[in-house]
Amino acid sequence: MVATSARRFQATVEDLTARLAQRFPPRVGRPRRVGREAEFPLVWPDGRAAPVVRLWDGLRADGTARVRYDDPDRRTVIERVDVGGAGYEVEVGRATVEVVLPPVDDLQALARVSASAVGRLVQAATAAGLRVLGYGIQPRTQARAGLITPKGRYAVFYRSLGRPWLPFTTTASDQVHVDVGRDEVIGVVNVLNLLSGAIIALTANSSVYAGRVGRFCSGREGLLRGLGTRHGMPPRPFADLEDYVRFVCQQPCHVLRRGRTYAPYGRPLAVYLQARGPDLDAFLWHEHYLWYSARPRAQHATVEVRPACQQPPDDPLAAAALALALVEGWREAQALVADALGGDALGRRAWQAMAAYRRAAITHGIRAPEPAPRFLARVLDVAADALRRRARGEEHLLDGLRRRLETRRLPADDVVTAFRRGGAAALVAARAL
Repeated sequence: MVATSARRFQATVEDLTARLAQRFPPRVGRPRRVGREAEFPLVWPDGRAAPVVRLWDGLRADGTARVRYDDPDRRTVIERVDVGGAGYEVEVGRATVEVVLPPVDDLQALARVSASAVGRLVQAATAAGLRVLGYGIQPRTQARAGLITPKGRYAVFYRSLGRPWLPFTTTASDQVHVDVGRDEVIGVVNVLNLLSGAIIALTANSSVYAGRVGRFCSGREGLLRGLGTRHGMPPRPFADLEDYVRFVCQQPCHVLRRGRTYAPYGRPLAVYLQARGPDLDAFLWHEHYLWYSARPRAQHATVEVRPACQQPPDDPLAAAALALALVEGWREAQALVADALGGDALGRRAWQAMAAYRRAAITHGIRAPEPAPRFLARVLDVAADALRRRARGEEHLLDGLRRRLETRRLPADDVVTAFRRGGAAALVAARAL
């Protein structure tokens, strides 16, 4: 019986792997395109969390917007407004607005569409007396159940996960989607997870939260560590796509979706699949709620890179530039880690060393002891070379990261300085878009 069950599960994994692989092109197209899901805290001028619902009227003002409801029958909870080629969505927290930008050919185009979409957002916020922050977390309001957006799924996740779910109500990341091909998707996922500590070290921007200076430079990553192995850097690299699918199936599935209803589950997805067979929709739903720093996105045929905080107003594309560059140059980045640490970049020793560096970067940011001499400088060299090879004039968007490394000063440090001088209102003034 056990052997039969194991064979059935293996057949399910193989079926899911084959169907997941078909969602990605055999090889990536050129130019490799880049998209963005940019989250922003919304606040009152004094730094208190402000509700995203106050933006909807302003975003719909020209009459061309499309509105999507979480409850389309009753139409009481707006979850997204699409206008001008961008989507504006309320996320887990009532006071976090996400700007969803479709993929474009290069960072120059992404800068243009980002500026237009964020400008529209700021205009709507200003008209409502609110501020949009280029920052990675709510500065004054503490994470709590009352901040959870009333989407049907989120209350169920809170019941299932408890307190570890709450930091999602205040944190704001700059999530970047980059095209990948079927032949490289797991390689990219492994390397970008391996380098997630370097990304955090260079982009930390959430050092003041719950109304005080916190213990983490990247508060958004630090506070989400309560999710354990569901978040951040996976406990190990993946051998191939089948290994990734098997790993995902073995993780606890906290909430099942059936149509528009959601129910707690609390067992590995493999248990559900043993009874139902290879249900790809269930797999993709479950996979969406494993928040690794880099993860495949079958719906878009991309890898999503997500450990960066939302960036400050004077350098808004820093995280996107770094993510695209490291995906473009992932093979060179893997070779860099192997050379810097010695041996196999994806071997146990290197993986553990980079996981330790990631933990240190969350706390200390760019001043965390690097895993090897000049490690961050070499990462930026690989990134710059990768963007130069694209020949689209994108490499200058890494200049701000170079300055951070030269001065060993992060946006997180500037936030602490502003807060200590003038409290939450001064922080808001320093980070308002």
